[in-house]
Amino acid sequence: MKRYLPSCLSLGADGLLPATGLKPMGSSPFVLLPGDPGRSKTLSGYFRDSEFTAHRGTFATYSGHTEKGTPIGVTSSGMGAACVATALEELADAGAKAVVRVGTCGGLQPDLMPGQIVIASGCVRGEGASYEFVPPEYPAVADPFLVTALMEAAKEMGEPVKVGLYRSHDAFYMESKAAHPGLRERMEQWIQSGVQVVENESGTLFPYGHLLGLRTGCVCVVFSNMFLTQEEQGANPYGDPGDPQFMPRRIERAARIAMRAAELMEGML
Repeated sequence: MKRYLPSCLSLGADGLLPATGLKPMGSSPFVLLPGDPGRSKTLSGYFRDSEFTAHRGTFATYSGHTEKGTPIGVTSSGMGAACVATALEELADAGAKAVVRVGTCGGLQPDLMPGQIVIASGCVRGEGASYEFVPPEYPAVADPFLVTALMEAAKEMGEPVKVGLYRSHDAFYMESKAAHPGLRERMEQWIQSGVQVVENESGTLFPYGHLLGLRTGCVCVVFSNMFLTQEEQGANPYGDPGDPQFMPRRIERAARIAMRAAELMEGML
């Protein structure tokens, strides 16, 4: 796929890309994209032959191989659309071909319990960065081959994932039940239209990744259901959300699904 935008980035005096510190054409073809730099290091621990690559600001990068030897990398993006746009531009310049966000989200539908893994088919664009690149009518959809690979990987691992729409937005606390008393009214249209979860990055990840010639996908773990009480979330098939290791185990599961998808996609990148 031809890149929509030519690279306009000037390299630093050290010959590296300015925000990430990556070498031009120095990225793994398949890259996991968590938000937290600490999580980037954690996910790299699941790689074979893991090596530190670069760390500037919010962008921490490691590289390695999957269990079957497929090259893979991980770069943290930080939170939100602007950081994701920067990461995508520099990863494209560094030679990445596919990028999969691995992170957490808030569940909107009543059957989504903490720990449920949701693969995005696309998203409702409620952030602002994507509108800098494309008009409102432009769709925000995940790469269909990558979605299929993620689904197949989950099936192989016996993980009952959901597949559906995300909502992506910029104002973190505007969509927090702890901070916004009118949250239910704000979110009702998305609940009624079948949107599964809400998060902060996919609205830019999908359309801008497409313009840059990147295959993009998103596999997130429901951190909590935004409208169920703790009692209603008590009978959880994924374990006890109060266990401090509960969420790290579920994020590892999502990461391993993405890593298996990298193996399934290797001949297509």
